[in-house]
Formats: sequence, structure tokens, C-alpha cells
Amino acid sequence: MGEVYTLRLSDLRDQEEYLLDSADCQRKEKALRFIRKDDYLRSLAAGYLMKKYLPGFSEDRLRTGKDGKPFLAGGPAFSISHAGDYVVLAWDGNADGIGVDVEPIREMEYYQPILPFYTTTEEQKAIGNDAQKAVWIWTRKESLYKCVGEGISDFRELPDVLEDQALFSGILCCLQSWKKSGHMFSIAWRGLDKSRKFHVKPVEIR
Repeated sequence: MGEVYTLRLSDLRDQEEYLLDSADCQRKEKALRFIRKDDYLRSLAAGYLMKKYLPGFSEDRLRTGKDGKPFLAGGPAFSISHAGDYVVLAWDGNADGIGVDVEPIREMEYYQPILPFYTTTEEQKAIGNDAQKAVWIWTRKESLYKCVGEGISDFRELPDVLEDQALFSGILCCLQSWKKSGHMFSIAWRGLDKSRKFHVKPVEIR
């Protein structure tokens, strides 16, 4: 069983007071450390998604692994990401690991200088001058890294992600990606079943 929940930052501008009031003390303290308003809202939104949709969640059970990846003690595998106008939560009660990433789709000029630092030669050929392909590969690599949870010093250590399966650090993972509202989303999970589909559910604050 796997679920993906998305929240748009632009829908939260008039919900700040509600989000703050509904947050646990630990989440309020964490959010208030951020200087930028968008980062503050993203932190509150992440806390809201986890509290409402992640089974067994409480801030007291939230831990951080040695690689910096958050996990829920005794709970299901989950991953959270926020960038651009979106905050996204993915969780899976059956997978040993899961990773999700979201990025806004920018102009190709943004990706050109950094392509050599996160892509293989074959991936660069596939990208050409296609910004959507560039961010597609970027989010797939991010989700794979989050899924496996292994520390790496260089993104070039990650395998090619042009196919819907990738072997990283001896672990076989499946990958899915989709585009929505000028953003690219990718999800990776441990296992062999690449035909599996996740339910993507846009969330409205009520």
C-alpha cells in the first residue's frame, strides 16, 4: 500500500494561522527557526501532512538517521520533499524504503552548468537541450538516493536512471515520475514490481 500527498504552497498563504495552531510544539519550534517565509510555510505544511496522513506519526517518534534521512520509529517507510510551489509526502506500509522528490521545471540554462555533476554520459545524450528531461533525471536520482539512504559524496556515484529500475548500492529499486503544474515529481521504492502505481492525492487544508 502506497500513498502520495501533495500540498501547494500558493494555497497556504491564508492558512498560516491554522497550520501554526494545528502544529505540535516541536514542529512550531522547527518552523519558527526559518527566516524565509516560504521555508517556514513548507516546514508547517510538512508537519501537517505527516500528522494527518502518515500512520502512527508523532513528532516524538520522528528520528533522523546517520545519513540525515528522517524516519518514523516503528512506523512505515516514508519520504518528504518540498521545492517550488509543492510539498509532497510519500509513504508505503510494505516497502523497506521509499524516496520522493519534487522540483520546479526551470529553463535549460539553469541545468546546463550542473549536468556534468549529476548525470552519466548516456543521460546527457538523452537530455540534449531538453530542460524537462534534465529535471526528470534530477528528481529520479534524488528519490533513488532518499530511498536507499546510503551516504554518497558525489551524485555521479548514482546509477543511470533512464529506465524504471536501477541498482544502487546492491539494492534494486523501481522508479516512477510525473509532471504537474510546472513541476516534476519522482518516486523510488525498493523492490521488483515496477508496474506498481501510487495514489497521488492533492490535499486541501480544511
